[in-house]
Amino acid sequence: MSSITLNPKEGGIQKSLPFTPKKNYAIITDLNKCFGCAGCQMSCKEWNTSGMFGPLPDLNPYGELDVMFWLRVLYVEVGNYPQTKVYNIPINCFHCMNAPCVPVCPVGATFKREEDGIVLVDYNECIGTKYCIYACPYGNRFFDYVEGVTKKCTHCFDRIYDPTLPPEERIPACIHGCMVQARIWADRLDPTDPGNILFIDKGGFVLGPETGADPASGYLPWRSAYAADNDVELLSESEYYNVWTSNGVVILGSQGNNSTYTEQNGNSTS
Repeated sequence: MSSITLNPKEGGIQKSLPFTPKKNYAIITDLNKCFGCAGCQMSCKEWNTSGMFGPLPDLNPYGELDVMFWLRVLYVEVGNYPQTKVYNIPINCFHCMNAPCVPVCPVGATFKREEDGIVLVDYNECIGTKYCIYACPYGNRFFDYVEGVTKKCTHCFDRIYDPTLPPEERIPACIHGCMVQARIWADRLDPTDPGNILFIDKGGFVLGPETGADPASGYLPWRSAYAADNDVELLSESEYYNVWTSNGVVILGSQGNNSTYTEQNGNSTS
């Protein structure tokens, strides 16, 4: 758990469009790999409820399940029985390029960082208008009725910049906790970033492009000729053996030791 305190505004912030960050970190999810275990959701909850942007309150966890999660997994079933397929779609803040939640805040409590494009909330400035919640087209902001402020995914800001962690663990908790390594850490503004190259090469897409928010985080599509009543043909293991990340290449065979272990020996394939 995080025990450090960082300055989220260090390096400069922006509160109005157009945003011009130096980087825009994002999470790319490979839908071929995600099987809906919700490990990312649990890892997010565990890390952030004790992190510098927590807690994530559970007001009545054994009653009406009024529980705050910054990440949830959407399950979408398609096809006709018995040929059906369930798409498991993890959804958390997309840290949009044109984040509509930022300019609507009347006190400037919500901002986009210049250094990495991460969208954050200053709890000391937030007065709880919920304007940003209404402005988010994806439902990725949540109101904490205990503290009276809006909270959201921070890309685990206090984790990725924690100098006490090994470099390979300075990634969001949801990526670190994915047992099949379906989550990929990338800079969407860097054309040479391996994760961004993979996103473009595999026909990556974002949710709700018509909103104009231009989400940074997105998904790699299901790579099969699946159509309603046909059986699903999965990819071969070799086609998706290596997962590119901002730190190098994650080798699937290493996940028994560390799910985020990276190799940078130049022997991996793109």
